Amino acid sequence: MSNAEVEKLMTTTDGKKLGESEEMLLYGGFQDLNNYYFLETLFLSVESIKSKRGATITFKSEQGEFVLKASMLEFDSEYVKQLERHVTQISFDIEKDQIKKIQSGAYQSIELKVKNKVFTLLNG
Repeated sequence: MSNAEVEKLMTTTDGKKLGESEEMLLYGGFQDLNNYYFLETLFLSVESIKSKRGATITFKSEQGEFVLKASMLEFDSEYVKQLERHVTQISFDIEKDQIKKIQSGAYQSIELKVKNKVFTLLNG
């Protein structure tokens, strides 16, 4: 199933597509908990993602980059048969100024690092 077909089957209510590659789609939204901010992400990938040591996500642009650490150390993918993808939810700590950069689309690529694997996505 192609990424376009997966997107047609999905309905997102509180987030938007942030990145895309051949092997993965990334959707994200933001939460504010008493001025403590989170980037709530949903990764749809062809392979399973699992960790007990967390992950990092790096937003890269011509002006520089910023790295977010997962606010949760343990996560595991669930396979969704209808989408033919593994779905992984990861929450990342984020600052208010970083939210504005993501919302404005001021990045060219995103790198997700889990264990010794690196997934690169382009701005969606």
